[in-house]
Amino acid sequence: METIATLGPEGTFSDQAAKQYLREFGDVKQISGIRYFKSIKSAFKAVGNACDFGVLPIENLSEGYVELVLDLLLGSDLQIIHELLLPIQFSFVSPSKTLKDVKTVFVQYVAEGQCGNFIDTMPGAAIVRTDSNMESLELLKKADVSAGAIVPHHGVADLSFPLVIPNVDDYKNNVTRFIVLARQGAMERPTGGQDYKTSIIVMDEHDYPGLLVKILMSFSKRNINLTSIMSRPAKTTIGKYHFFIDAEGHRQEPPVKEALEEISALNKLKILGSYPRAHCTSPK
Repeated sequence: METIATLGPEGTFSDQAAKQYLREFGDVKQISGIRYFKSIKSAFKAVGNACDFGVLPIENLSEGYVELVLDLLLGSDLQIIHELLLPIQFSFVSPSKTLKDVKTVFVQYVAEGQCGNFIDTMPGAAIVRTDSNMESLELLKKADVSAGAIVPHHGVADLSFPLVIPNVDDYKNNVTRFIVLARQGAMERPTGGQDYKTSIIVMDEHDYPGLLVKILMSFSKRNINLTSIMSRPAKTTIGKYHFFIDAEGHRQEPPVKEALEEISALNKLKILGSYPRAHCTSPK
């Protein structure tokens, strides 16, 4: 039986996304369960080794891309086989009775950026960054009465704190996109009536004037819509960047296939995968 790697412990948003994928595809893919890892990097590296699949965050509505995941994708042979959109809601909890008594705040490093406005209301509090939202909650349980934590709203439903402040997100419609990863395998063929996305990386190995314009024109002249484009440093020379691009359509569809062939003729191209486009649903 197959397993899913994700960021733990149980109760994180990554766990919620992994369970959503398990509900939707567990019977089809014979997935037996979820394994939790202490960091995004360790979960990513488990895919294809200790685990068969990985479910990891790649993009947030307010914070943009998770740059660590982009960098890991660049150096791996994993492919994206699916995506999920998960609504995100944070609460602030503390054993203190009032916010002014809070001297320390535990918060996951990505969540910190998503709840910045609320954190700014506590200028005197020390910020302790964690690797996962559930780690923030566990540290709070061991801390003294002057501590507080920003945690997923679903993670405090069965707990009792004197101070609970819901909806501390900067954006009330906050959503995170998760990707499902697996080893490179057979190319999935598009199914009629299904919207697809294709993710690629264009490597900047031979920089030349108009490089980015030519890449974009390959899509534009075929009426292919790009849903995102993100640059990351090549980490070899200052000024060199790789481009992560999401395009509508499947890589086997003629217009997309032609565009990718045209781009690969002039640049090193890495196809991360073609997969069904996700729609936002509330976790169960």
